[in-house]
Amino acid sequence: MADFGTGAQPLSWPHRVWRFLLVAWNFVVIYAGYKRIQRTRGLSAAERRRRYAQQHRAAAERIYRLAVRMEGLLIKACQFISSRADVAPPEIVSVLSRLQDSVPARPYREVVTQIRDQLGGSPRQIFATFERKPIAAASLAQVHRAKTHDGRDVAVKVQYQGIDRVVETDLRNIGLLVGLLARIESDFDFRILAAEMGRNVPRELDFEMEGRSAERVAKELAHRSDVRVPTIVWDHTARRVLTMEYIDGTKISDTDRLLEQGIDPNQVARIMMEAYCEQILVNGFFHADPHPGNLLVQPGPVVVFLDFGLSKELPDDFRQNYARFTLAVLSQSDSGMLQGFQQLGFRTRRDDPEMLVALGRSFFESAGPEQRPYADAEVMGDVNERLARLMADNPVTEIPADILLILRVLGLMSGLQKRLDSTVDMVGTIAPFAEAQVAGGGFAAGS
Repeated sequence: MADFGTGAQPLSWPHRVWRFLLVAWNFVVIYAGYKRIQRTRGLSAAERRRRYAQQHRAAAERIYRLAVRMEGLLIKACQFISSRADVAPPEIVSVLSRLQDSVPARPYREVVTQIRDQLGGSPRQIFATFERKPIAAASLAQVHRAKTHDGRDVAVKVQYQGIDRVVETDLRNIGLLVGLLARIESDFDFRILAAEMGRNVPRELDFEMEGRSAERVAKELAHRSDVRVPTIVWDHTARRVLTMEYIDGTKISDTDRLLEQGIDPNQVARIMMEAYCEQILVNGFFHADPHPGNLLVQPGPVVVFLDFGLSKELPDDFRQNYARFTLAVLSQSDSGMLQGFQQLGFRTRRDDPEMLVALGRSFFESAGPEQRPYADAEVMGDVNERLARLMADNPVTEIPADILLILRVLGLMSGLQKRLDSTVDMVGTIAPFAEAQVAGGGFAAGS
């Protein structure tokens, strides 16, 4: 079972039953839709594919509405599913990618209770000033601006009261239903996906871990004057309250505002790319929740990284193998790509090297959106959907989860490059970092 830390008490029995029945009913309706297609005889292959695509989209829309109603884990689950392009059909990925981390804020009294429980005093006691209205609200927490008694401007991330118990209950319900589905429909076995979600989501509830992740990235990128990570205020931080330096800036996708401030979007794109290359290829620890809302820009320009709830560490051997694979893709080396797929842990349905080579060649070109302006939701939505179609069109039966996270980062960079109208050479920027790792040396750009 996932570790939710201390203090997680079960939800009331009626509440648990209500959440289970609501999820179960939608599960039954969605399952019935798929069974209807399975039992329809005489359909051509093309017509069956068309009906399945329609059902995928209808199921995703139902799940989307359910997540908006229930909030909490269901929102996180939808975001998680939309990031697993190797498992979820493109139609489902497309719909669920619309679900952003934006939900109605919780009452201020709940914030007061949580801060008192976690920090030992009310917001007015702990902080010199504390704004009652949050500056952001997401699926698991909301953020308030405040000032410490020694005069520091801070952002206080307060976890929703009882969200740990909701997450635990929903994980149990999802696990039960996914297990039932796997027993009656072997072609729909999502137990591995549910287990992965059970491992990752509770980590996002541990704000002390998030603070340590932020500090690690800040330390490893400290040589760069063009990258900034908020400082963690540890004496006002606990497992469910995270206090960090407040940093103002312009959202990285707001090109009009950047230009108004005299900031060159091309420089912004270069900094972002180099920072991610260092995190992934050099340091082996990276911010794994790429979204335009998590990247701000200050004059300089300086790129600010926010929200380290989902960060990922890469084993050294995986990082080295990925560097070699990257060079093979960049140089279009068929033999290098095939060897890289094997070393990284890809599994295929059949021995088809030509299809794997095609997959390797399409990694960078398929990660990014079309060349047109994108709103924030469209950036990640398009990246996720294209990855889903890429996986569906190739005989890959197993792809390392780390690669999917890296591909989403590449997709983000590609999409934001187009949004920023960047002329930065993506291949030319990535290659030196990969070459340095393969050669056994380090690389630090921008120092």
